[in-house]
Amino acid sequence: MGTRATVILKGLKGADYWKFFERCAFGDANPDDHLKLKLIGERIANKLVGSPLAAKTVGGALKSKLEEEHWRSIMESKLWQMQQKEDDIFPALRLSYEHLPTSGLKQCFVYFSLFPKNYCFEKDRLVRMWMAQGFLQPGEQGRRPEDVGEDYFDELLHRSFFQDSLNGQSGQYVVHDLLHQLAESLSAHEYCRVEDDESEEIPDRVRHVYVSASNLAKLYETAPKLKILRSLVVNGSLLDTVAKSKLMDFIKVTLKRLKRLRVIVFDGLALDVLPESIGHMRHLRYLEVPGGQFIDLPKWICRLYQLQGLSLQFCSPLHLGRPEIGKLRSLQELREFHVRKTKGYELGQLRDMRQLRGQLSIMNLDMAGSASDCRAAELDNKEHLSALHLYWGQLGRIDNDKHEEVLEALRPHCNLTELRIIGYMGTKSPSWLETSWLSNLEHIELEGCQSWEVLPPLGQLPFLKILHLKSLKLVKHICSGFYGGHRIAFPLLEELLFSDMGEWRQWSGVKASSQLFPCLRRLQIDRCHKLRGSLVLPTVLERLHVVLSDDVTWESYKKPHVVLSDDVIWESSETNDVPAILKLSIDNISLLTDCLPAECLASLYRLDVVYCSSLESFTDEQEKWLHRLSSLEELRFSDCDNLTRLPTDLSSLALLKTLHIEGCPKIDSQPEKGI
Repeated sequence: MGTRATVILKGLKGADYWKFFERCAFGDANPDDHLKLKLIGERIANKLVGSPLAAKTVGGALKSKLEEEHWRSIMESKLWQMQQKEDDIFPALRLSYEHLPTSGLKQCFVYFSLFPKNYCFEKDRLVRMWMAQGFLQPGEQGRRPEDVGEDYFDELLHRSFFQDSLNGQSGQYVVHDLLHQLAESLSAHEYCRVEDDESEEIPDRVRHVYVSASNLAKLYETAPKLKILRSLVVNGSLLDTVAKSKLMDFIKVTLKRLKRLRVIVFDGLALDVLPESIGHMRHLRYLEVPGGQFIDLPKWICRLYQLQGLSLQFCSPLHLGRPEIGKLRSLQELREFHVRKTKGYELGQLRDMRQLRGQLSIMNLDMAGSASDCRAAELDNKEHLSALHLYWGQLGRIDNDKHEEVLEALRPHCNLTELRIIGYMGTKSPSWLETSWLSNLEHIELEGCQSWEVLPPLGQLPFLKILHLKSLKLVKHICSGFYGGHRIAFPLLEELLFSDMGEWRQWSGVKASSQLFPCLRRLQIDRCHKLRGSLVLPTVLERLHVVLSDDVTWESYKKPHVVLSDDVIWESSETNDVPAILKLSIDNISLLTDCLPAECLASLYRLDVVYCSSLESFTDEQEKWLHRLSSLEELRFSDCDNLTRLPTDLSSLALLKTLHIEGCPKIDSQPEKGI
């Protein structure tokens, strides 16, 4: 066997190190505008033994305040006297910690010592644990603790106290080994970690414990003495069924004794059921369980009145509507609520859950009670919700009036940015969607609303970016009311999809003075068989991708290849100097002349004819239409199985640069009159 060589990596030296440190300490500021600070910085850099990590952390502390007094206080700190040997950077890291601006920020950093080295953190998860421990206090102007936590996280990241994980997982972070060592040295006797094959005892006065599953017996023995324990993280897996049964007993008994816990995390420990002893923890604020196949939310979960975060992976959605879940008034995340015609599952359960944030999906609204029962949910007081999804199950007889009453009563808070309405069978819009009440909406999806006849005036929403309209079977005309009556309609809309609107016949109502869709990038129309007449296109065409399709298979396996995706050709150097680009993909060639008169496409840059199995050859009218595309530079035919002949004459397309043919096996010759 070969021998292993130890490679000692030394720090940067001289001008190279100063250049790196200068960037860390001054950021975007010009060092030459701060000559005194530059001199002080050079003296500090000489103390950092060429370490890039020290440059990042100390530089972050300096960058936070470009003032001479602040920089001198760091240069003259007594912590530099801690240095024991030539390459020791520990004093520099400790100095960076001491200059964190708040005590709460320091507590949040020390909390890293609870977890092993190289442990991967996620932002939301970590912020919830900090909040549960009370490290985050509401900020000025009524800012929520979680907002403060996000600021703390960003501040620590900005100061290089942790960094992106190297495992390639987006949104995961790790603490550098030396900074983890610093956190351990600062945690004193409040933190304890008992990992595999360790004999370390758990101190009586410890507040935060991390223990491997194989060491649960040790925690079981010590638990009666742990009167002030606040965090418990149990890590590992239980593969042996006998051991699993025994250790589950350990967990149940141990948790009965730890009544002051605020955070419980079962990290990688698959549980089939939640120990009932958790239900007696009045102070518990964060509970995380990976789970086995499915976990049934037990009845006692509603006793945890202070619970803010509940993370249950693999939890069966059928059990998320646990009776009287409304008692969890501090809960901040409830992904789904299932309405039932049973006491404890009514919409009024949501009334006092004012801390809900993120996304909430309300299922089975066909089982909702009267309008007053729905108003009891008080969705308009959920100011922290960003996304609301409303689902009707369409069970039994359809009562259009009942649907309309329910939707009218579910008016959300005006802060909402995403709204989805699926399966609604009313014929009209709720009043709150007819006005500018939801002016912050950025994403709207209406799907399967098969009795809805007239679309609301969505063009008046100033921040709307994505609009999807699917399976609106009775919409026949889209006219002026859709645009909202403003001079600029849909001012920020980037993506517009119409799909499976079988009765849609006309798109009109545009006033000559109106400006439409100035930011539109993608327009897709699928399976709207009766649509005739010109499409309403943006006033200014810039990088617009239009898709027209009548192919029933388009939505399934073909669409992802060509629809609603970022096309690299638009970002390539070839098109950077093209002021207006319209890319058109189509699978039914007859829709071209019916919906897109050539005179409207003077700036058409690229035409894709894709998956058009009905196309065998071009008619005279279609060829005339094609000849009028004076700006066309790219013409592509893809997967047109029955196409036997290309257009007869392409020579009139003077700017044509690319003719691409793929998956068209019956084409065996060039255009008769050339290119």
